Amino acid sequence: MKTKNTIKAVIILSLVFVMSGCSMNVNKPQGGFFKSLDGGNSFFQEETESGLVLKGKNITAMEINPNNDKEIFVGTSSFGLFKTVDEGKNWLADVNGFSDIKDIQILPGTTVIYMVAKKDGRGKLFKSDTNGESWIESYTEKDDYSYLTSVAVHPKNLGTVYISNSKGGLFKSEDGGATWKNLYWASSLIRKIELDSVNPNVIYLATERNGLVRSSDGGNSFEEIIDRGSIYNVVAHPNREGSVYASTAKGLQRSLNFGNDWEMINTLIKSEEIASQGIAINPQNPDEIYFASGLTFYKSTNNGDTWSTTQFDVSSSIEIIRVNPNDSKKIYLGTNRNVSGLKLIK
Repeated sequence: MKTKNTIKAVIILSLVFVMSGCSMNVNKPQGGFFKSLDGGNSFFQEETESGLVLKGKNITAMEINPNNDKEIFVGTSSFGLFKTVDEGKNWLADVNGFSDIKDIQILPGTTVIYMVAKKDGRGKLFKSDTNGESWIESYTEKDDYSYLTSVAVHPKNLGTVYISNSKGGLFKSEDGGATWKNLYWASSLIRKIELDSVNPNVIYLATERNGLVRSSDGGNSFEEIIDRGSIYNVVAHPNREGSVYASTAKGLQRSLNFGNDWEMINTLIKSEEIASQGIAINPQNPDEIYFASGLTFYKSTNNGDTWSTTQFDVSSSIEIIRVNPNDSKKIYLGTNRNVSGLKLIK
């Protein structure tokens, strides 16, 4: 089923509110999309004269185009898909009626994009072969009571695609999404699929109640490597094989051996209060770690030994951190009001 994509441009004024230092104030504290040009020491939002803005939008997915780092795709819970071709100065809005966009994956060296979203109330996987200009439906859930949660693509075999759903299912396609097979059923929702960046046959599954699950053989077998409990996010180091970070109900944890052993990272907040998806590693400096919890952005330049903080006076929790792979001074954040970390769910 083909879906035509119409783009509407948003004009951005040159007026920029810069929030610097360790305290940042926003005139209209609705949250949305934030950008840093100095490695996370300060952030700002760009203003627009149009009503179609990302301020106040609940951002649920964000992906930097690996083929053109000025292009960023942002998914929201209720306002669909947005795209910028100039790092956030101007935005294009997709009008296909997508909602609850949970994940976006862009294939390097191609114009192929996968997106997990809802359309007409049903959880689906959409695929674009035209860099988001048009979309086809690649997978759909059986009813309106479940939804897709994550998508991951094998970096060395771009036809191999994994998706997960809210009922704990993990599915695999080996033909670019044309056909699928089931690999695994977790006993709770799978929040995220993460592949080891160097050895993508290692697959991590962050679950809502059943800990962190790993496959070391491309999905033929699975085992729990963090026992039970909630895993908010799992992030593989961008260039260190076996190095993986997990935001858990017990705190921020790190493993250097594919999750066989874990150590707690000493942060500035109580471990049980982290409750955030926001984790990122600087691909150009492996000792630089970023994470977010509630209304604060944390940065460490020494592998988590000490931290600096940046406060956000907004009404949304910082849930997404993305680092420009070619220029780590550029960091992008997305906020979301509908998360458990701030107990703002209505």
